[in-house]
Amino acid sequence: MEINTDISNPKVLVVDDNLINLKLVCAILRNHDIEYAIAENGKIAYNLYLTGKFNLILMDIQMPIMNGLECTQRIRNHEEKTQTESRIPIVAVTAFAMEHDKRNCFEAGVNEFIAKPFKSAHLLDRISQFIEIRAFA
Repeated sequence: MEINTDISNPKVLVVDDNLINLKLVCAILRNHDIEYAIAENGKIAYNLYLTGKFNLILMDIQMPIMNGLECTQRIRNHEEKTQTESRIPIVAVTAFAMEHDKRNCFEAGVNEFIAKPFKSAHLLDRISQFIEIRAFA
């Protein structure tokens, strides 16, 4: 399966249970005219993913109810079962940045990994691999 990078009006699903992280990521996306929705755990994120309205998922790994690894695996399993032509890009954004944490993320099916804390420019650089980033408004 390929990743779809041809997107004119991108919408990002931001999955995180930490209010400070959510505010930071959402401010960065807003400053670049990128629409977004928020999910505070993997269960909500998976249900929102099923709507098909998103072009990218920024996925925290440690969350209550359903963590980011399990959610990512469910998304990848759904793509396989439904024979989805293009995979949704998933970027892990996590404070757990040891080598085995990164490996677990990639094994679960994430496309990119960002360690917290991160700089805005680093997050935008990773996002721009998958969707078009507009200049500051």
